[in-house]
Amino acid sequence: MPITTYEIRWFVRELPFAPDTVFGRETVPEERTDWYAPAGDPGTGTKLREGRLETKLRTDIIEHVDVAGCRGVMERWQKWSVVLAEEGPGEDLLLGTGWIPIRKRRWLQVWSTEHEELLIVNERIGEGALFELTELDTPDGTWWTVGLEAFGPEGTRRPSLERVMSHVLGHLPAHRSLGEPESMGYPSWLIRSA
Repeated sequence: MPITTYEIRWFVRELPFAPDTVFGRETVPEERTDWYAPAGDPGTGTKLREGRLETKLRTDIIEHVDVAGCRGVMERWQKWSVVLAEEGPGEDLLLGTGWIPIRKRRWLQVWSTEHEELLIVNERIGEGALFELTELDTPDGTWWTVGLEAFGPEGTRRPSLERVMSHVLGHLPAHRSLGEPESMGYPSWLIRSA
């Protein structure tokens, strides 16, 4: 069964804001390496992540959104995930096949939007949005991505995404302006940066 999300994401070369201004100094970023299949279409992506094969399909471009001084493209995605056998393909098998290793350091917050007051929670619940800042170490150098991913029933995703985007980015004392030219999903970014 696929998971459907609404997402806005930006890719930039410079750090858009200091992580501790949003996530706090005590937050330790998650570190991992994901392997991405070469992207041939901006609406389809496949990656290997910690023993799982994940495929995403963009099913719609919802709208161009301007919130908290940041302008981006809101997209609807469907995601499928399959656990691989314990002896799945190792990194040495992927080298030279065209798959792209991307080492990530990711700061993450999960926001609940089920009530009038926004709350940070520890895991996905019925309705809310993820907010992340991720440093990407790629064969093309270092990139940064800022992303929001709303989940929950169909009618709640867009308002959840906009509420969290406005709350988090609107409360930053200073941040790099995130504009529409930098707003895209991972497949589009992989095509442009290849």
